[in-house]
Amino acid sequence: MPTSSKLSRHYALLMAACVLPLLVLVVGIGLYQSYAQQQSFCPYAVILVGLLVSVYALHGVLLREIAGIFAENRTALRELADSEQRYRNVVEAQTEYIVRFAPDGRMSFANDAYCRLVGKTREELLSPDWHYFNSFSADFGSFDEIIGRVTPVRPVCEVDETGALSNGRQIHIHWTDRGIFDDRGKLIEIQSIGRDVAEQKLARQALEASEQRYRSVVELQTEFVVRMSPEGHLSFVNDAYCRACRMTREQLLDPSWCELDVLPPNERRRFLDHLARLTPQAPNASIELVNAMPGGVSRWLAWNDHGIFDSDGRLVEVQSVGRDISDRVLAEQARIEAEKLLAEREAQFRAIAEGVPLPITISAIEGPEILFVNEPARKVLGIEVGQIGAEATATWEDLSRRDDLLRLLLRDGIVDAFEAGMTNMQGSRIDTLVSARLITQAGRSAMLAAVTDITRQREAEAEIARQRETLYQSEKLSALGSLLAGVAHELNNPLSVVIGYSSMLKEFSTDEATVGRADKIHAAAERCSRIVRTFLAMARKKPPTRGAVDINEVVVASLELAGYSLRSAGIEIRTELAEPLPDIWGDRDQLHQVVTNLVVNAQQALLQVPHPRRLTIVTSGEGDAVEIVVADNGPGMPETVRSRAFEPFYTTKMAGEGTGVGLSVCQGIVTAHDGSIELDSTEGGGARFTIRLPSGRAETVAPSEAAGKVPPAPSAARILVVDDDSDIASMIAEMLRGDGHDVTIADDANAALKAVREDGTDLLISDIRMPGLDGPGLYRALEQLRPGLASRLLFVTGDTLAPEIDRFIGETGAPVIEKPLDPQTFRRLVMERLRAMETGAMEGAKA
Repeated sequence: MPTSSKLSRHYALLMAACVLPLLVLVVGIGLYQSYAQQQSFCPYAVILVGLLVSVYALHGVLLREIAGIFAENRTALRELADSEQRYRNVVEAQTEYIVRFAPDGRMSFANDAYCRLVGKTREELLSPDWHYFNSFSADFGSFDEIIGRVTPVRPVCEVDETGALSNGRQIHIHWTDRGIFDDRGKLIEIQSIGRDVAEQKLARQALEASEQRYRSVVELQTEFVVRMSPEGHLSFVNDAYCRACRMTREQLLDPSWCELDVLPPNERRRFLDHLARLTPQAPNASIELVNAMPGGVSRWLAWNDHGIFDSDGRLVEVQSVGRDISDRVLAEQARIEAEKLLAEREAQFRAIAEGVPLPITISAIEGPEILFVNEPARKVLGIEVGQIGAEATATWEDLSRRDDLLRLLLRDGIVDAFEAGMTNMQGSRIDTLVSARLITQAGRSAMLAAVTDITRQREAEAEIARQRETLYQSEKLSALGSLLAGVAHELNNPLSVVIGYSSMLKEFSTDEATVGRADKIHAAAERCSRIVRTFLAMARKKPPTRGAVDINEVVVASLELAGYSLRSAGIEIRTELAEPLPDIWGDRDQLHQVVTNLVVNAQQALLQVPHPRRLTIVTSGEGDAVEIVVADNGPGMPETVRSRAFEPFYTTKMAGEGTGVGLSVCQGIVTAHDGSIELDSTEGGGARFTIRLPSGRAETVAPSEAAGKVPPAPSAARILVVDDDSDIASMIAEMLRGDGHDVTIADDANAALKAVREDGTDLLISDIRMPGLDGPGLYRALEQLRPGLASRLLFVTGDTLAPEIDRFIGETGAPVIEKPLDPQTFRRLVMERLRAMETGAMEGAKA
């Protein structure tokens, strides 16, 4: 605001500026009038008076205005003083330092705070001799640097200054400098406001140090430390979490990253529910989550969360400390799975052990002690869990065998098929096979053993051995049968010649002596023939054929067959054969086998006792039954043997002496004939077999005498005899020529076929066994050449054991006559065959 002296000068200049032009104007007008020679000055006077009056009026107005201005000036001065006082009060009351200084360093203002800072009075600081930098040490800095910080473009700047005052005091001040420039941009003055930030710096340094220590601690932690918003955006992560996520801190702190995205949907819902339960009163909680880490790896993390809330109780941030518990979870899961698997396996083991019919035990090796038994072990061996010491091993027949088993088990860890004798629940000895494994049960070495009762197996093996021997004997019999077939074939041909020619010799001779000799030859040959037939009947394998059977003939044939061996053993044979005896309806060969087996068994038994040795056979008829008794005075049988005498394969004979099937076969044959067989024997009292067979079923047959008569021949026939044995062929031809037949001989089947083509033939008599084309081959060739002639074929054979011959005869129904040939029987059968053929031809002609 202008001062009063300045106003007076302004007023004088104003008045001069107003009056002087008027005066100049008046003088100018007067001079003009003078020059114009005008004599009147009145207008000039009036003008001058008007001008003076105007000046006076203006002077009054100006005086009033000036008075008002002075009044306003005084008021403004007072207000300015008040304002300056208030400003000074405010400035002086500030703890900040306020100074003003010129570019030359002279200060124009300093508040009390600054005075106290530098330890100087205001007068000292505002003295023209004082420089701003006098308050600081020489190393504080450059004054030109301070002045150069402000420019017209950037008049305000802030700077921190650290250094020492001239008195040595260390300071740290934050200055805000404002430059005051004139219109030309020249720096006039700098006003600075500063505040001591030493304590703040120390606090900040302490905070930074604390934060550094905190960060160091946090970063060194293996646990995860994170801070994040409730929405899942991270504001802090430590290195451990970065390593776990395999991401950088920048990636995790990026706003695009959301921690909730690594949680599966169900885990995210659990976590959000977990955050919703945090409150200012209960800000801490824990949770375990499955995180889907980058790379598709799932990890289990345990978090301890601390919620940070604002003044309104809203959750603004969550600070979490976590750790990877995947190993623990996986270990726990593995433990649970292992326990579950162990329980399942134990249950399976128990189920299997209880389901296995074999006794199974687990026993501790040391002790010993029974740790486990299944139900079969309880029932068969009588073992119970908890048995210790001798009680646990009581079932072993020989404890040394258990020691042997343990030694093998400890060496190999596994033992199979270990044989040992044991005692069962009933106290009986049993043969067993033990399969053992070395295991650990309840932390103790133990033996898992499965026991197989092989008592029956051993008995079966013994039985198999006996059966093998029986099979061997059967094979021997089969081989013997084949041998018998060959022997029979070879014997039957010469026997047929002997029997045939002896019969013809008896028939045609007139010399008594010759007839007697021929009769003896015929009888001897017949005896040989019966023996051969008996062998063949025993060895023949064919379905049983039933017919009338004379039991006495069967007994005689059996004794005749075994006569030599009985006589050579010094056995006396006694027979009591009832006459007459009813015939039996049955299979002669099978009944012959029964009697022969009993005779052979008696012979073998009698060989065990000294002389006299007797074999007695008695036949009798009682009502509708026939009884056969075969008795001997041999050693007899004890009750244990007698009770099992008819069991198959049971024998008391040494290996190779018997098969044990004879009596069982006898029983089977007798039973099949609706009969019975009984054994009465005591030890040392011999043996007596009684066979009872029903009679009365036999069909009426013609008297045996009729068999020897030759029926009259129907007419002479052309007969072709085919046999590779010329003696047999000649004998047959001679017998048939005696009956008036035209007989031609062919030495083989091919010659027979040639003869059939050239000459007419009514009957072919052919041997079955021939070299080259045999009898069946001839039959099939005749079917092709002359089908009707095949039905006129009569076979003779000495080999009926061959199965192919049996099949051929069964399939074709061709008639067969067995060798050796009885002349009368043979001639009768030939005549019957020719008569049947003539009868068939006559019936065909009538039709």
